[in-house]
Amino acid sequence: MDRRRSSRLDISLQCRVSSPRIGSRVLTGITENMSRGDVLVLLDGEQALPELPCVGDPLIVEIELPENHAFGRKCMQCQTTVVRVSQSEEGVPRVALRIHKMRFQSCGKGSVQLMGQRTDVRQLLM
Repeated sequence: MDRRRSSRLDISLQCRVSSPRIGSRVLTGITENMSRGDVLVLLDGEQALPELPCVGDPLIVEIELPENHAFGRKCMQCQTTVVRVSQSEEGVPRVALRIHKMRFQSCGKGSVQLMGQRTDVRQLLM
């Protein structure tokens, strides 16, 4: 039975994940697919992960959007909750997230700019 609330779009975009649970550490990954209220992220398998997020954990995800000549680089920052944790066929961690809030913001050059301080992440999740 398919319980999805909205149709999904297969899209691979760079993203960064942060949470008070993992402290100031920022995880990187790639989106596998997205819908209006959910996103599936494949975490970078090269990172040494002491522990994966658990179902119910709040996460901040910043997704780097394709550059637009009129608007420049933008990121979509999402306040999310983990709904499922699994592994891909290659054994790479995969995290399904429910999106509660999102906002669009400018990105710096290079990678997505995520607030790295623990207090900032906690404030965003409140």
